Amino acid sequence: MKQRYAYFMIALIIAGSLLYGCREPREQEAPTPLFAEFYVRYLQAERELKAHASFFEGDSIQAATPKAFAEGAAFQGNSMEPRTLPGGTLRYTFEQPGTYADTFRFSFRDDLGRGRQVLVAMAPIDSFAVTGGQASKSSGMALYARGGKLERGESMILLFNDEKNQAATIMLTGPSAGENYRIPAAKVEKLSSGKNTLYLVKKKRATQKEDGLSALTDIEFYTNTIEVEVTD
Repeated sequence: MKQRYAYFMIALIIAGSLLYGCREPREQEAPTPLFAEFYVRYLQAERELKAHASFFEGDSIQAATPKAFAEGAAFQGNSMEPRTLPGGTLRYTFEQPGTYADTFRFSFRDDLGRGRQVLVAMAPIDSFAVTGGQASKSSGMALYARGGKLERGESMILLFNDEKNQAATIMLTGPSAGENYRIPAAKVEKLSSGKNTLYLVKKKRATQKEDGLSALTDIEFYTNTIEVEVTD
């Protein structure tokens, strides 16, 4: 009787083990939400690229804290240098001479070992000109910017500097109809009369959400400088 009982207990234990082994594995807890900021700047005159990336994790952006990754981050396949900013934010940076690309790629490997990437793109301004080389306070100015058509979320800043190095700006926001802009006299009135230098800054801000990552991306393109005469 005792022997039969022992066999019964052994069979029960084996059956229990098999049953436990057949159960579905417990679902892994969802990773903590990840937030990131990505920035690209290109200086056309200097042919210089600058980029940085910062990461944060938490249940909300307000409660998120700075985040670092064991393998760091990369820009266009190049390792980025980590720098700790005041307040504890870790910023991955990249800066060196380069060319402007159709698309810029940030990449990193998250805590689950997954390779992640975020793409940032904006059409550059190849060249630009002010009709007649003049901006009139009474009749305005005409601007042509090749590559300067603005999409939704894009903007373009005209930065003027007079002979005393006093700066003034005119802001254009997208979407625009094309690459030609007629700027009214009301916006030209604040400029200083006489010789000015002018360069453009085209900008784009966008948000991306994918698989637990919420990303804010910014890209800026700084053009070469031309001379413009501001008349009354």
